[in-house]
Amino acid sequence: MAYGTTGAGTITKEQTLHSIRRFGVAASTTITKGEVCIPDAGGDLITQTTTAADGPHYVALETVDNSSGADNDLQCPVAVQGHFVTVIADGVIEPGEKVQGSATTAGQVITWAGTETDLVVGVYYGKEGGSIAKSASTPYAETYTDGADFNPTAAADGDVIEILVGIN
Repeated sequence: MAYGTTGAGTITKEQTLHSIRRFGVAASTTITKGEVCIPDAGGDLITQTTTAADGPHYVALETVDNSSGADNDLQCPVAVQGHFVTVIADGVIEPGEKVQGSATTAGQVITWAGTETDLVVGVYYGKEGGSIAKSASTPYAETYTDGADFNPTAAADGDVIEILVGIN
């Protein structure tokens, strides 16, 4: 038996005094929920590409399709510094490590290279998911694995993980 996981782009620990922000999306751009985003030269959101990008970094909370629009025709709600939010890992990341934008998959995160603090998107705290297995014999014990609520485990490529945004 497995339970559903939280998808990327979900605030996991709500802080009532810490609101989200909305920024205009760049022309001819689609932002997907859970992607790491940055402002372009004009201040409009784009998905962080595989090129290292200085902050500020945000995480999209909705998918916004501005592929047919001009700059700022549509706005995207984003998680900002101080939010715990889910993103997608693009490789092995150990709990407590700082993360930066991926060098191979736009919008995802990898372990911070440790050279420039402006590249840090946040800190990895745990991954989503788990399963409950029931033994086929007496006493039919159930075992539960969870990488989020108990001992945090290393993330693998493609895992939905929880990060604290913008903390260097």
